[in-house]
Amino acid sequence: MGAIDLAPISGTGCKPAPQQAVAVAPGVVVRSTRGVLALDLDGDGNEQTGWVLIYMHLANRVPVGSRVEKDEPLGNPSCEGGNASGAHVHLARKYNGEWLGLDRIPFVLSGWLVEAGEKPYQGRLVRGDQVATASPSGMRGSSVFR
Repeated sequence: MGAIDLAPISGTGCKPAPQQAVAVAPGVVVRSTRGVLALDLDGDGNEQTGWVLIYMHLANRVPVGSRVEKDEPLGNPSCEGGNASGAHVHLARKYNGEWLGLDRIPFVLSGWLVEAGEKPYQGRLVRGDQVATASPSGMRGSSVFR
């Protein structure tokens, strides 16, 4: 799949992190259920048309129908809604109802290009000459800042 896991530096385990996950683009919340939030970027209210961003493992989510702008809070990273070993947010994209892999259309967040690894959870983020390699232990080389 073409998703990325982002974990705050909080050390809360699976307890919801005090930091908020924010919208990477403006849109309308069309689904907000246990651990899952779907943000419809074309604003038509239909998760099956246009671009939709899926945020998973969020606690304290904003409700369905909320219109959010880029960088507005959506909820707290947690383990809610699936198997996880620590609080994080899982971010994926859909276009016209289809999940997008990283090989089809580049996934860029604040100038960081998401690159898949040979195996799941072994990817990296690249911005210019900066490289952050995924690490389940949160090693220094895996941290990124906007």
